[in-house]
Amino acid sequence: MKSLTPVARPPEYIDIFEKIRDNKKRVAKAALIGAQAAIRSRFIYYEICFAANTLQGIPSSTLAPVKAELRSCYGPNKGMRALQEAIKAAQPRGRLLWCPYCGATTPGSHDHYLPAEKFPEFSAHALNLIPSCTRCNSIKDDDWLCNGAREYIHFYRDAIPDVPFLTVDITSNAPVQALAATFAIQQAGMNAESWALLEAHFRKLRLIELYDSYSNDLINTVLRSARSYLNAGGANPAAFLASEAHENAELYGQYSWRAVLLREMSTHLDLNQWIQWL
Repeated sequence: MKSLTPVARPPEYIDIFEKIRDNKKRVAKAALIGAQAAIRSRFIYYEICFAANTLQGIPSSTLAPVKAELRSCYGPNKGMRALQEAIKAAQPRGRLLWCPYCGATTPGSHDHYLPAEKFPEFSAHALNLIPSCTRCNSIKDDDWLCNGAREYIHFYRDAIPDVPFLTVDITSNAPVQALAATFAIQQAGMNAESWALLEAHFRKLRLIELYDSYSNDLINTVLRSARSYLNAGGANPAAFLASEAHENAELYGQYSWRAVLLREMSTHLDLNQWIQWL
């Protein structure tokens, strides 16, 4: 789990939106131009709240009369494709191999952090579009607040705590030559606000259950890679897995689930026996 890089300015985010708007059909374009002042005001409000980390205080949309036109800006059009490419290009190579929200599946959509249904004016705001997998996008849907507090990490805004918040326990069953991994999260010294956000993010997206269910396949893949390494003349599978853990940590975060699992496997006393079980 690692933060993303916002699309750089210039152009200003409102200019990106208005370029998308200007490629709409005449009726929709005219309606959006008629609401231009209000839309610009809302963009400024979003960016002020983003900088101040007060997104949860943004009041409800005032642009219901052009809701459909605003929502249609996020669609299969040239301007939106260019914005999505700009979002991808702003990230280090390989960062978006996995969904930022879960880190487990491929991102094939963009989540509207402030829901487009409730805030249609931000349907094409560069800071409100976060690459995500369809699973996370579907679960999050229009959910983002509970009792005035945000429940999901904003990957352009929130710093991921640099503490060991994700842990894994690996158990082995020698008679049947099987392994199992069980993940958990812990506060690990982070402040109450950071912990509340991270805990809600994991709970709402059911990430522990996801990691537990995906871990068997990853363990098998990792052990087969270690066996191939040995067959090619490698002498230290623990160092090989530690290196793989480091590479994953560099791209996806020190406490991303793959990095955590690889690191734990690399230090386990039974690693060589596990490889022999294949």
